[in-house]
Amino acid sequence: MDRTFSKLVGISAASLMSAILSSCSLSVKVREEWKGSLNEPIAIENAAATWTEIRAGIVPQETKLNDYNEAVRNSVVQIARNWAAQKDRLSVVKTTAGAVNLQVNSVNVTDLHLVTEVVPADFVKIRQGLESDSKVDGVGTSLLVRQEWTETDSMIPKTGLWYPVTAVLNLDRIEAPVLELIDPTKGANLSYNGRPLPLSADYSAALARDFQDRQKQFERLNALLKFEKFADRTGLYRVSAFDPKKKVCILIHGIFSSPSTWDETINRLYQDKDIREKYEFWTFGYPTGAPIPYMAAELRDAIYEMIEFRRRRGSSHENMVVVGHSMGGLLARTLTMNSGDENWNLLFNVPIEELKVSESDREMLRRMVYFDPVPNVERVIFCATPHRGSKVAEKPGARLIGDLIQVPSQLMKLSTTIVTQSAYALTPLGMEFARERITSIDQLGYSTRSSTEFLRKPLNPAVHFHSIIGNSKGEGTPLENCTDGVVSYLSAHLDGVESEVVINGSPHGVHRTDGGIREIIRILRLP
Repeated sequence: MDRTFSKLVGISAASLMSAILSSCSLSVKVREEWKGSLNEPIAIENAAATWTEIRAGIVPQETKLNDYNEAVRNSVVQIARNWAAQKDRLSVVKTTAGAVNLQVNSVNVTDLHLVTEVVPADFVKIRQGLESDSKVDGVGTSLLVRQEWTETDSMIPKTGLWYPVTAVLNLDRIEAPVLELIDPTKGANLSYNGRPLPLSADYSAALARDFQDRQKQFERLNALLKFEKFADRTGLYRVSAFDPKKKVCILIHGIFSSPSTWDETINRLYQDKDIREKYEFWTFGYPTGAPIPYMAAELRDAIYEMIEFRRRRGSSHENMVVVGHSMGGLLARTLTMNSGDENWNLLFNVPIEELKVSESDREMLRRMVYFDPVPNVERVIFCATPHRGSKVAEKPGARLIGDLIQVPSQLMKLSTTIVTQSAYALTPLGMEFARERITSIDQLGYSTRSSTEFLRKPLNPAVHFHSIIGNSKGEGTPLENCTDGVVSYLSAHLDGVESEVVINGSPHGVHRTDGGIREIIRILRLP
């Protein structure tokens, strides 16, 4: 096959997959508009009068509250340019009463010392990607802050983590104002004199700014085809600021997708006060062309790393909920499974210790074949998950894509070593696996034995399972005929789940639809 024809085949196959799975991930774009108010004095006397009312538990008149919030924003604007150098020291700001020293304090913002950028939320304009606004009007000014990546907190993207913060100007002493920074996901209200007052918060602005950077981690097509290029980006990354008191919710994307597919879902989850105060959100990103057992091993390792990270930082919650879309649901399911010797004996006739491979190869085999349920996973939500395969994987376009996918080089070398040096140890099924170049697309096919043998095990009775299934056809369609265009109902259905909901009129991206998100919210609210 010459280079030109190969390129055309790749474009054709990618176009087919893109058309089929276009609902899996959307780009997010934002624009920052720093307004011309950098030198505008703060109307501190009026703000102080309103602060006195707030302190007394009185809800200020709308105009007074707006003026107060504007004063808060102006104070942020004045110090924002020098934030990195002065966030822990006094900053001189201009007010209508003259220059004053402004102290910046954290009320409950974790790792404030790692924050390198501060942007007022109303300076961020969302141009594309999010369909709804997750905002709360109240006291203070909504900000988004950027925490930088460090060796001590490496479980955020290298681009950093943007998250929402609310700034309140404490004017108990007008000559020494204090800018108090509050994480609104840890408490939605100020409470003075027994009266709760809602905090301003703009969750959408922070999320959009974060995902604009985060989506660059995994380009959908390249991450499907080029494993080695994206292998070192594989892992769990927080979407929320760290909070040791919260429960973890992990979101796993599917094939030909990326963590960005969860942007609108998380945006809507932040609209629910109980959920945003209960959960710390994480996404698992990975190159989606690699075989499922390989990526399942990577996911397990990443989760144990995350658990240890949270324990070191005083976490009091270890249980977690995992939400998986499409192939991400299959990865989520592996977290609840026990392999024992059963999987190994399907592939090999000798114990793993007797196999003629290097110790590093033996360890990789052990990670993929021998595993126990992750005990911290208490609930799994399947979204359009092809438990019995997908017709898309059988299409000629998908076969073409499969031929273009780069399989992990370590796996390719291991397969060659086993076939040439330990063929005697392979069962017929093992020989089939070792000789064939298997990708995730192959494993999603109806007839692939790896799915049959390894993924279709009984559900773990210690875990709560839920299914959300898309149906692109109309209401009243017999269940056996329902499909979202990629995964049929018969493939997505599982006996023994705690709940199953079919979302009519839904494409394959059921996790982004109104009905799908409402069902995720319902489940996450369960005790």
